[in-house]
Amino acid sequence: MSAGSALSIAWTAIRDQYRYGLALFVVAPVAVALVVLPEFAQHVAEIKLGMFESRTVARAMANDPTRWAFGYAKLTGLVLAFLACARAVWCWWDGGQWYDLRQLRWGRLIVGLVLFMAIGSVAAPIAPLVGRWPGMVVNTVFSILSLPALLVALAGLFGDGAPWKALVTRGWPAAVLLVLTFLTGFAPMQAIHAVDHMLALGEPTAVIWLLMIWDSLIVGALAALTGAGLAVAYRLARELAVRAPVAA
Repeated sequence: MSAGSALSIAWTAIRDQYRYGLALFVVAPVAVALVVLPEFAQHVAEIKLGMFESRTVARAMANDPTRWAFGYAKLTGLVLAFLACARAVWCWWDGGQWYDLRQLRWGRLIVGLVLFMAIGSVAAPIAPLVGRWPGMVVNTVFSILSLPALLVALAGLFGDGAPWKALVTRGWPAAVLLVLTFLTGFAPMQAIHAVDHMLALGEPTAVIWLLMIWDSLIVGALAALTGAGLAVAYRLARELAVRAPVAA
């Protein structure tokens, strides 16, 4: 693959990630709401706790048990939203309903996730023994090695019958694309999310409420774009595996 082809694939992937990801607010709002609602519920708790009074108060209350109770619900919603948004985009292309769990291939999904987590965690006991920088290299290597297993998990999530061996052996460009679309989807929204919280500090209550409503939508966009990125990367993996493009 030439550098020009690689850049073209990357640009198309990012374009489609934003095109389909942001459209999920209209096409599959319930999938996005899986994280928007718990995110907003946490903001309500934070406002009632007075967390936005000042930077000092915000730091003091960062680990408040009430805030974290809502935080755990939000993190659960975030993971579910990633998966639901990825399925919603795939079903948009390939047919079916994203919320119909009968369409999943559970064996592939479970095995792929177990392998993804197992391979990625191999570095955990090794990294501390070799020092900081070699440890980072070890972590990076095993994280990269785990990516083809994630493609298998996505095949299960999408209910796709592409041969898993072909996904693993031919899907490395898509595995790299997984990293790219995660960064282009997650990182910008996370940065805006952090800025929203900074802007809210010390502001009047009405302004805080408006910022936190906006921020809940930003977190929804984060989930939608990240999920869409998973679908976009898997689409490339499937095309490489079976040489049959998925209609978009």
